[in-house]
This record gives sequence, C-alpha cells and structure tokens, in this order.
Amino acid sequence: MSTQHNLMSVKSSLLLRPHPYRNEGPKGYLSRLAEANWVLPGQLQDIGLIYELGTLVNEGLMPIKELDPDLHRSVWYYSELLFNKKRVWNHQHPRFCPHCLSDDPYWRVEWELLFHDACSVHDTWLVDQCSSCASHLKWNRELIIRCSCGADLRAEQTSKCPDNVSRLSGLLKNKISLNANHSGYVQPFTCTDIEQTQRIIRYLGSYMSLAAGKNPLKIQRAGLMINSWPVTSLAAEILSDWPQAFYQSLEKIQIEVKSSKPTLSTVFGQAYHYLYKGLKGNDFREIREAFEKWLSSSWKGGLAKRNKRLAEKILENAEWIPGNLACDMLGISHQRLEFLIKQNVIEAEIYWSEKGRKYVMVRRDSFDIVKGNLNAEVDMKTAGALLGLCKKRMRQLMRMLFPEAQKTGPSNSSPWTVSRFEINKIIDINNHLDRVSIEDEGCVSLNHILRYWAWSAEDLHELINGVRTGDIKPFNIIDGVVGIGGWSFNENTLRSWKLKNQNGLGSWLTISQAAKVIGIKEQIAYKMVNMGFLKAEVMPRQVKRGTRIRRSELDKFKAQYVFSTEIADKLGISARKAISILSKQQIQPISGPGVDDGRQFLYERGESIIKLLQLD
Repeated sequence: MSTQHNLMSVKSSLLLRPHPYRNEGPKGYLSRLAEANWVLPGQLQDIGLIYELGTLVNEGLMPIKELDPDLHRSVWYYSELLFNKKRVWNHQHPRFCPHCLSDDPYWRVEWELLFHDACSVHDTWLVDQCSSCASHLKWNRELIIRCSCGADLRAEQTSKCPDNVSRLSGLLKNKISLNANHSGYVQPFTCTDIEQTQRIIRYLGSYMSLAAGKNPLKIQRAGLMINSWPVTSLAAEILSDWPQAFYQSLEKIQIEVKSSKPTLSTVFGQAYHYLYKGLKGNDFREIREAFEKWLSSSWKGGLAKRNKRLAEKILENAEWIPGNLACDMLGISHQRLEFLIKQNVIEAEIYWSEKGRKYVMVRRDSFDIVKGNLNAEVDMKTAGALLGLCKKRMRQLMRMLFPEAQKTGPSNSSPWTVSRFEINKIIDINNHLDRVSIEDEGCVSLNHILRYWAWSAEDLHELINGVRTGDIKPFNIIDGVVGIGGWSFNENTLRSWKLKNQNGLGSWLTISQAAKVIGIKEQIAYKMVNMGFLKAEVMPRQVKRGTRIRRSELDKFKAQYVFSTEIADKLGISARKAISILSKQQIQPISGPGVDDGRQFLYERGESIIKLLQLD
C-alpha cells in the first residue's frame, strides 16, 4: 500500500499520542494507543485510524523523520506487509511471552507472525490462552497487559520449548527485522523473505507428516498455538538437521505409501507438485535442490525423461535403476537377477501394475559388491573342505552359518554356493590363536565334539557363531588340522557356556526368556516384537526354536524405553497414578491402550522422564 494514502491533513481526535516502537507489532501498537486514550482498539478503526505510515504521521503519532528514520522505515515496512502480504500475520489470535511483557509492557512484532510459537530470548512457548478464564486472548480488550476477564497476563506460567523451535522463532524474528544481519542464514532460507520463510515452515510441518491429509496446507485457525505448534515442531526438527532430516522424512513417506507402480505423484502427491508450483522461483531453489538430491540417491520409483521438472543429472545418477539395465550391467540373466533379489544379495523393489505387469527397480550401489561375490563363490563341497567339515555336517550348517548362501538355479538339484569371503572370515580366526601339537589337559577340540558329542546342528551353529562374535573363545588351535576342526576349548568352560545358552543367559534369547528379563508378560513381549519396538530375528529353518532376540537388542530396548509399571514401582504408586502424573507433565506414552495396539503403556526413557522421575 502506498504511503501516499491518507496524507490529507486531518484534526486528530486523540488526546494522547504515544509513538510506536521499532520492534512493536501493528496490532500491538494500536492496542497500546487505544489503551492510552481509554477506548477499545476496534473504535480506532471506526474513526479511520489504521496502522499505515501516512495515517500515523497525519495523526501526530510519529516523530519527525529526521529524528528517527529507522522508526519510519520499520513502520513503513510493517504496514506494507500488513496490506500486501496478509498471510504473514496472525490476525485473530494474539500470543505473547509473559517474561518479555513483564520487562516491557508492549507487544513485540514477532508475536504477531504466523508460526512464531516460541520466545527465542527465554526459550519458552508463547501463551495465547488465559489460565484464569480458560479463554483465548482477543485483540479488542481494554488493557494490553490484562485479559478481558481482568487477569494479569504477566503472571501467566510458561513451559520450556525445544531448542530447535526456539531457533526457528529466532529466525522469523530476524527475518522481520530490517536492522538484522541477513548474511548468516543457512539453507533453505538463504534467499527467502519473511513470507517465503513461513511458506517453507508450513510446507515442512504439514506435508512431511505421515498423518498429512489431502490438503494439509489449509490449517484451520492456524493462529492458535494448539494448531500451529505441531507444524512448527516438525518443521524445526527437520530444519535442525538439514538436509539429512528432510531426506529421512521423504524416505518415511516413500515407505509408508503403497503403490503398485510408484510415481512421484502417487507417492508424494501435492507434496511434490507444490514444491515446483507453490515454491517455484530462485528464492526456493535450495529446498528443490535438496529434494532432487534425495531423488538421485534414494527414490525407488522410475524417473521418466519426459519429466521436464527434474534435472538431467538425476536420471544419469539415479541410485535405483530398472531391472533390465541391472542385468546388462552385471552380465546375468533375468532369472539369475530374480534369484539374487530373493536371497537379499541385491536390494530391489518389485511392483505390479493393475494389468499384471511386473516392474523391478534395483539399487545401483550394491553392484560392485555383487560383482565381487559372483566372481568369488564356491560350492558347498568346496566350502566344507575349506572349513574342515564333512559333507553331511556342511549340509546341516550351510544356511545357518551362511544365510546369504544360494542355489545357482531354481531346481532342487541346483548346487549351493557361498561367498569365499564369508568363509575366509571364519578361517581367519585361526590366525589369532596359539598353535599346539596336542590338546591341553581338560580341553576338547571341535573335531572331537563333531565326532563324539551328541550336539545338534543348532548347538554347533551357536558355538561357531559364538566364536565369531567373541562370546566364547577357543583356548588354542591344534596344528595341522584343516579349517576350524582344530579349535580347542576348555571343556568345563564349554559346558558352562552351553548351559548358559540353554537357560537364556547367552547372546540369544527366546521371546519367553526376554519377557522374564524385562519383567513383563510373555504376550506383551510378543506384542513389542510385532510392533517393532523389540527387534527379533527369525532363525533359519534348521533351527527349531524359531524367533530369537539378541541380548544386545534387549539391552537397547531397556535403555530406550520404560513401562508404566516400572515407573510406578520406582515411585511407589499405582500404574494409573503414574500415568496421570506423567500426563500432567505433558509426557505422553508412545504405545499402549488408546495409543496403538499395545497392551501396556510404554514411554521413551528420555532426559525429561529420567529427570522428572529420577530413574536410574
């Protein structure tokens, strides 16, 4: 809006004419002006007084320009934004920082911005609701420091906000200031103004959420803290680790959205189109470049050359390529490629169209490893000879020791092959053992165990795997014995190790044993596994005990999560009371009844809960 508007001299109807402050918001100033003259802010508009530089000058509300040119520039800038970029402002729902308001009783300009949810000075969430009357603040109230009910706003309680949200609010505060240093901005805000910065925040906080709806940019009553803080929190989290967190968000969306033939439109929908339509122009190039970089390394769908939006280099450097091209690069048949995919030797994604056509996309970066493995594979007989195991034992242990072992063809008679590299990793253990000519007293060799002890294939697999992981170590090795048959163990140590494994004290535990260690019911442990909180592994077909859990994974679970029952025990109260206390402290469970399919409330063992409950 031109500052020439309303320049005709008029007689002011105001008795008191306080000047605006340089960092005072338009609505905040009008509220302070109305309060000084004992009228409501809405009555100022009735007499034609609006926040516009020419109007304020004519009303005698501005000092002479030569005395304070910076104030004139600030008021002009804010009024231009107020009339030309209305989406910048939070017009309906005032918010504030009680600490700042106590220091100086005027409304800061950054408080009037959309998505400015925190005070970057005190690192606290802003407040938009009166605790006395439980109503949201209104602009049209009598006193700037009091709610319409009369409660003193300076006495409102605040809560600490995340550091990344505080930094994001500081960025918005800096963007709205004409005197701020604009040279230190980081991507993706190097070239953006205040309105463009808010658009990126809205985009990241809305579209990068897995719960985003059809049109998440349309946020109902976006000025309310309850509606805006989820958007700014997600945006701040992504921006705090830019661009890696942005890549992770895109990857989550790609995994979550199921499509028979994934395209950018079917997977990302408006999140993709808005990036090139709503965020077009040179000022937004950094966020588009980050998206295109992720496409070239992680996108699992096809990229058509007719897609003019994307740079040609993406197509040349795409990490996921069609199966036909993969076969040409590896020099193998389609049948062999499918077999390698089924055996997880090559990472791939397979899609089926509605007409039943099959599409295979293969990850390019695994090719070098695959080429080396294809050139260094040995059959089962050779593998047994290298390890010093007979054919029968090798057949029993093949898939247990080498899950990556594969058949060279689809028929049952096709020979098994295994990477020589994997075999060498077991044989190389011999280089770190002392060599002896005969067994020491009280020791027993692996050859002796294979021949005379009634150990199952599973027991032998756990022993060899235990040596690989360092869970048990051979005392020495008998010289002249081929492969690993010369491993010599202390007999008492070996029997104790086997008994420990059977009692669930080894490196692998059954789900029942894991439940006892954690102190929960077996059904809840199974639920934790099914929901992905507790990582389990399915043993090969030869292992009768099925699903197992590594003890290290169990330790990770206990370090990361805590059940409500454990919290209750530590506090000496009931579980229901513990849940209520945590809820009042805004600590919510990540799993449990009403949250997901969990049967018991589960919390993250974060710093806040450790500090609050003084957990060990």
